[in-house]
Amino acid sequence: MFGFSLGERHLPRGVRWLLLALLLLLPMEPPPALAVSSEYKLKAALIYKLTRFVEWPRESWQRTDFGICILGRDDFGSALDALESRNVHGLPIRIRRLVQSDAVDSSCQILFVSESKRPFLRSILTSLEGQPILTIGDLDGFAEKGGIIEFVRGRQRIGFRINLQQANRAGLKIAAPLLELSTIVETERT
Repeated sequence: MFGFSLGERHLPRGVRWLLLALLLLLPMEPPPALAVSSEYKLKAALIYKLTRFVEWPRESWQRTDFGICILGRDDFGSALDALESRNVHGLPIRIRRLVQSDAVDSSCQILFVSESKRPFLRSILTSLEGQPILTIGDLDGFAEKGGIIEFVRGRQRIGFRINLQQANRAGLKIAAPLLELSTIVETERT
């Protein structure tokens, strides 16, 4: 059955069962992939803070909640769920996790595009062009490919690259204080 042994000697059956029971009862640490990194906790807080520096078109406020959507693999875990106790301009925040890009709709005011969607990034961003959705990502070149805000890791902080051209197309206005802290980029020509 179970091959517990000490060198050439086998453990008595009762001891083997006791060891097996102890192994099963020991608390297990979640795999590292399920633990939320401090980087993604910070990014979750930044997503919320960004809502204070972005102005959506008036028609975006004719809804019952403010949608923050994650497209692809969710590295935020529970860090984003904590935002559901807050609101943006009087609307409660709702977190939505989306697997397929065709699930993105007007219920998303913010869309974070994860690394797992890299192969489809251009088509995702092209399909959203002109919609009042603040697209955010942390992939290299995200803003140049048509995303609005790209998180960029620095030594001790996270910086921003902003594609103001895309923000304007989406009807979003980004406040000057955020622009002053950011690098402004344009969509690269393909």
